[in-house]
Amino acid sequence: MNYYRLFKDRSISYEGKPFLYVGEETYSYRAFFAEIERMAKQLSCVIKDDLKNADVLVSAESFLSQALLFFAAQKFHARPILLHHGLAGADRESIAKANGLQGILRLNDGSLSYRPFPYEARQHESLDCLGVLSSGTTGTPKVMYRTFESWAGFFPVQNEIFGLKETSCLFLHGSLSFTGNLNAFLAALFRGASVCTSERANVKSWIALMEKCAADIIYLVPAKLRLLAEAIQSDISSVRSLFTGSQIIPASLLSLLQRKLPNASIILYYGASELNYITYAHCGDCTRDPRNLGIPFPGVNISVADGWIYVDTPFHVSGIPSPFTLHDKGYMNEKGELIFEGREQAWVNKGGFKISLEHVELKIKAVAGIREAVVLPVGDEVRGEELVAFLVPADGIEKKKLRRMVRSTLLPVEMPKKMYFLAEIPLNDRGKLAKDVLLKKIGK
Repeated sequence: MNYYRLFKDRSISYEGKPFLYVGEETYSYRAFFAEIERMAKQLSCVIKDDLKNADVLVSAESFLSQALLFFAAQKFHARPILLHHGLAGADRESIAKANGLQGILRLNDGSLSYRPFPYEARQHESLDCLGVLSSGTTGTPKVMYRTFESWAGFFPVQNEIFGLKETSCLFLHGSLSFTGNLNAFLAALFRGASVCTSERANVKSWIALMEKCAADIIYLVPAKLRLLAEAIQSDISSVRSLFTGSQIIPASLLSLLQRKLPNASIILYYGASELNYITYAHCGDCTRDPRNLGIPFPGVNISVADGWIYVDTPFHVSGIPSPFTLHDKGYMNEKGELIFEGREQAWVNKGGFKISLEHVELKIKAVAGIREAVVLPVGDEVRGEELVAFLVPADGIEKKKLRRMVRSTLLPVEMPKKMYFLAEIPLNDRGKLAKDVLLKKIGK
């Protein structure tokens, strides 16, 4: 089974029902499947080799073209791997070589092409039907493979918890190469729901589209949620559920969302590309411990050994051991909830003191007058490692005042060596922090 066959089935069951709203365009299930078939026909004209069991990169700049190529490639029993936007040609070549891929499909300006790579096909021990790229900011992205069941087998559980119904319209934004977007998109397809999205970065256009499509479910990363909440002029009462993935959601953002989306159940989940969903928490109380990531999803078991979180789930990517650790630190409280204490790489040793970047970042975000904050480590000749902070101040707040407030909030050892003030925190096409952009600012 793969997602092309799933869409074929759904196009019969829900033929005239709206499946996808992309800006001004609307596609029913039947119409979108017809577009997939047209894309598959074009694909048959450009491929010279048999794509069955091939692992192929997919490069497409728009959400619509990503989706069409994703399904069309699976008609040929290939395993599509959606590329992150903005990758240079050398990056694509490195990914292909490091992961032993067979080719790349490209759709740019309406022109479709396929170029094979001279790498022998790997032997898949499981019935994998797609690949996803790791989203790290350093090194060559790694390809991880999934079977159909590793996601689809869990869709009934996650859809129930997130409130995604057959009558729902889900709003999401960004590239389908972001695993969270792809998973939510396919979960809506599985349920027979509708999806709306925009190719534009303009938040006001998102709100107009949500209102036009009567979106009742929202999936966005926290950085985009803040942009959305700040842009909402009148409360949106039609949204029933909002789910977002993050280790931490600050109280200021939670309070803002509760005011602007008064009828929405706000759900924070903890998950990973390797493991799918791990824990979830209903965030109704702004005074809740922001480190509390909630209880395990049904069928997921969590254990802690030497402070490291281990996850045992059948819904992981192929080829990893179970239980598996992401090298995140934490513990289970007396209520069976996971308390997050930071990632292995999110700790620094500053002159002999171990400091959690997430802990410092959370304390800074709690300072009145700071809209957003990011804390990163940098090397230091004397202390070994130091902290730098990037702050987005609220309108009309003096920088000197914010510096004093941050200094009074943090312990002396936690105080960043430098603070940079920005108009906004840069994000990549997956809605995640663009660390490389921030690190360049340090070098200036």
